[in-house]
Amino acid sequence: MNKALFRVKSLRVFPVRSLAYTFFAAVILFFGLTVVDRASGHERHIHEDVVGFMMTFEKMNTGLDYPLVAVKGTEQRPGNGERARILVVGDSFVWGHGLTNLNQIWWSIMSSELERRGYDCDVYATGFPGATTNDEFRWLRDSALLKDIEPDLIIIGYVTNDHGEDMLYAFFDPIWMDISHHVARMRVTPGRPNKQFPRLQQILTTKIARKDLDYIISDTPVDAHRLDYYDNAVVQPFGEFIQAAGISAAVIATPETPQKGFERMYHALLPLFENAGFPVYNPLDDFIKQYPNPNYKYISASVVDRHPGPATSWFLGEYAADVLEQNYASILGEKRTEAKEYPIEINDWMPFMLDPRAIEEGIFISQYTFEYPDQSSEADFDNHVHGNFLTLPLRQKYVKLNFKYPVDLSSVKIEGEALLSAQVWTLGINHKLGFDDQKPVKWTGRSRRDVTSLLISAKTIDGKQATLTITIEGEVVF
Repeated sequence: MNKALFRVKSLRVFPVRSLAYTFFAAVILFFGLTVVDRASGHERHIHEDVVGFMMTFEKMNTGLDYPLVAVKGTEQRPGNGERARILVVGDSFVWGHGLTNLNQIWWSIMSSELERRGYDCDVYATGFPGATTNDEFRWLRDSALLKDIEPDLIIIGYVTNDHGEDMLYAFFDPIWMDISHHVARMRVTPGRPNKQFPRLQQILTTKIARKDLDYIISDTPVDAHRLDYYDNAVVQPFGEFIQAAGISAAVIATPETPQKGFERMYHALLPLFENAGFPVYNPLDDFIKQYPNPNYKYISASVVDRHPGPATSWFLGEYAADVLEQNYASILGEKRTEAKEYPIEINDWMPFMLDPRAIEEGIFISQYTFEYPDQSSEADFDNHVHGNFLTLPLRQKYVKLNFKYPVDLSSVKIEGEALLSAQVWTLGINHKLGFDDQKPVKWTGRSRRDVTSLLISAKTIDGKQATLTITIEGEVVF
């Protein structure tokens, strides 16, 4: 009862029982944290993020030389000149990194919002992951984008790193780079975890990084020399080019999170665009006011991806629509006074190989055929294969069909000679939140929300690829 590893006179040092309790408590804590961390699905989220990224690259008709954001085979071209044409330029925020529905990128929400308000206009977007202001300038100057689109208005979606990551680090104190590298080291490579508790460490690191980055951005001096270089080499020539082209253009800042720390960066960088002749609109204060205590489950694309999630995309899209309506009404044209009916339309999907083909697209009923993938399809990152299925948040294989406009759904029917069974879930607008909350609801015959996407998990004969037909009944709602 009184055993210890050794004694110093009457003092017991390292009592055996206490050591045993401590050992067993440590073992229980270790395995408990392991179970909780694995249950959080951190690696699964990273896997899904990579799969979504690869699928988007496959379906998008984008490249560094001509990065028009459009699903392959559905490229838009200028109409007869009666509708306003708006071209949005940007980086991964415009390309849609982290999202599996093109219609939920902020500029697409802006387009739908303008349509809902009665403005008939065509919105085009050009963007690419990691693009800088100089890339955006080069696209407009050197490619055929301006000639093909003939925009009446250009919107530059400005993200805080659009001057280039290396230049960003050079602008501010080197500690910014240290923290950024530290955060990068905490990430987990798909299939090759580099930490014992990746999800726990990601949560802690994210909290620390957000706090530290707020402090760093807001409290460190700007390197005036490098700022001048960015201004003279990129921003001023960009402004001169736009003025010579005779096209209206504006900059809309697109902060990914409602963080006060971005003020320092915007204070240093956005005036450069104003001095170059660009009207600049900064939604940061409004963003913070709307989300003073943000739920990052909705702010970010996912727990492992800080690109804009549903709350951010909806906020930025509606803000941009307000900017256009208040400042560019002459370009938008007159509002429609009569009601307009829209067909039920699937204009985006994951994976690309689904290739939905319209049999009928009507106001109350639409029908498509699509290719449901071979169920043995698996992702193989080493060989750059994404597989043909998403898995989260259902935690089972499914494909996704996205509606151009939300639908008050009344019926969904899936048929096919090789079809054994099919389950359908819906994603839709949460009217309390004001955006699509990305929570799947199993389809039981009637929806109580405006549906944005259908998630389909099917079984076919021998699990092979099969041609299926889907019939959708309902009505488009705004």
